[in-house]
Amino acid sequence: MRLETSSLRYALAIATLSVIFLLFGTYHLGKFETTDEHLWKYDRIGRYWSALARGDWNGTYINDKPGITVALISGIGLLSEPDPKKNEMKSIGNDALYERYDADHTAIANVRFRLPVLLFATASLTAFYLLFAQAFGSRRAALLSTALIALHPILLGMSQIINPDSFFWIFGGLSAVAFLAAERTGHRAFIFLCGILTGFALLSKYTAFSLFLFYGLVLAARFMFPEPVRPEPRSAFRGVLDIGLVFVVAAAIFALFLPATFLHPEYLFSGILQFFDGGTKPAIILLFVAVLSAVILFALRRYASALLDRTSRLGRPALLALSLAFLALIGVSVLNVWTGQRISPVESLRDASYANEPNNFSFKPVMDRKTEPEPGQSAKLFLMEAYPFVFSLTPILMLSVIFASVLALQGTLTPALSRNYFAVIAFTLFYFASTLSAKVVTNVRYSILLYPLAALLGGLAIDHALARFASPKRQQIFFLTTMSVTIVLGIATLWQLRPFPFSFTSVLLPKTSTIHDSWGHGSYEAAEYLNALPDAENIVIWSNSDTVCRFFRGKCLKSRKIDLTRVTPDYFVLSKRGVLKNSNRFVLQNAPDPELSADRYYDHIDELAVWRLDIGGRSDNFITVIPSNL
Repeated sequence: MRLETSSLRYALAIATLSVIFLLFGTYHLGKFETTDEHLWKYDRIGRYWSALARGDWNGTYINDKPGITVALISGIGLLSEPDPKKNEMKSIGNDALYERYDADHTAIANVRFRLPVLLFATASLTAFYLLFAQAFGSRRAALLSTALIALHPILLGMSQIINPDSFFWIFGGLSAVAFLAAERTGHRAFIFLCGILTGFALLSKYTAFSLFLFYGLVLAARFMFPEPVRPEPRSAFRGVLDIGLVFVVAAAIFALFLPATFLHPEYLFSGILQFFDGGTKPAIILLFVAVLSAVILFALRRYASALLDRTSRLGRPALLALSLAFLALIGVSVLNVWTGQRISPVESLRDASYANEPNNFSFKPVMDRKTEPEPGQSAKLFLMEAYPFVFSLTPILMLSVIFASVLALQGTLTPALSRNYFAVIAFTLFYFASTLSAKVVTNVRYSILLYPLAALLGGLAIDHALARFASPKRQQIFFLTTMSVTIVLGIATLWQLRPFPFSFTSVLLPKTSTIHDSWGHGSYEAAEYLNALPDAENIVIWSNSDTVCRFFRGKCLKSRKIDLTRVTPDYFVLSKRGVLKNSNRFVLQNAPDPELSADRYYDHIDELAVWRLDIGGRSDNFITVIPSNL
């Protein structure tokens, strides 16, 4: 009876977390538009299902992400709206200057295609809990980790968006936990489950290839932190075979749901190349080294026991190095932003890179990579890569991971927690190093896989703290108190952030800074301001993003080159991104005043604005409406 009562309590807790997640997720669900969603709603999703229906296997390759899970799950919206493209626009005659969207239908289409994403993410919370319980051998730790996922604003906000990353964090996170479950229990079923989940992670985003590094780190941790006895040498080879089996199953799932792979096998492997900057040669070299290493290990199998003995001696130094590196990363990041970014101008570097697009990874004039000495420039750029992730961790998640790092530094972690800490922190640091190597400037969305892994570690750390500092009789009281505080703080945070949970930023970051740009958030509010103006349907605007236009009842100019002899815009709608990127700014042509140019507006945004929204209360993440006064 006691076990049944306990199981019921955990079930009720998961149900509560799911309801909270779903309720906050449905709020404002249709009333925003992110930059690339229209490509999925009105084109790629329907194109995938149409190709399947026609047997056009080549046509199932709809994007280079590849984003197939978006089509599979968000595509449920096609049941209620088989031809969304038909209702996207309103007729505006033969005037090629303008475009007008069906503002009333935009929110309807958003809900129809976003709700399946949100429902799937909500259901995944139960899957996370069940796999956590198997991976940890503790329902208490499993519930704590699940709560840290369910109440994280970034993950909730991502689950409202039609985007490959909305599924990558789910399938990628579940894949990692399934492999940990296989590692702890030894059950082969979890290896097959991991392979299936990894396949769907790859179908979401090619970045999922990085998961194989995580699996390798988990395998290495088995021998670096043995418990209760040192594993047999042959288990190392079995572990390698398990990772190989995961790949085979994942490849089968990938090809099954992306049939174009049968015609173009390179689609499966093309994602690996994004981690290299030198084309196919590095990938070939890596594969050769991997096969050669396997052959050498097999040849030296009689010496495996001695080699593994040496590996176990690396555990303590590895934990010491990782904990020092991670704590230094957190400490230096916080010190940097509170001293005016004197160590590394992370925001200026990020903004310069975006402003210089399409030039790849250019930071001029903030930093010239040809003249800036190494390793100083790499250190500055590494801080830039980690910056969004560090300052988007919730306070309780940040404290729990720091606590685990301090224990690792002291050498007082249990072997089980040591293995998980090693795998998660080593993977996180490598992830930032790989984005730096691949010349990709990270943002919160690009780091989305790291949040469920941080929650994994956070739940274990909190559970370890309860076991370490509370007597067995008081542990249950402290656990219930911790869960209650976590839920209350989570609800308070989500309530304060509404309707933009994705724009969550840590209190550790000064209000003058931000880790986000608008990415379409606030577009609905800007459009509503314009819609409330007299004769709104005849108002002409130019916006640096059509996300505003999709809710606006008036006319939007198509071209950024505005010929004032043909049309006079009434308002300009500008966001942080639009101001940053020079190639995205509007240009005034044939102005009656030769001195009149777009610079007049861009240089005096604050003075000219008649409406402005600072998302999350941060002035560096804005969208604003400026009258042209022409």
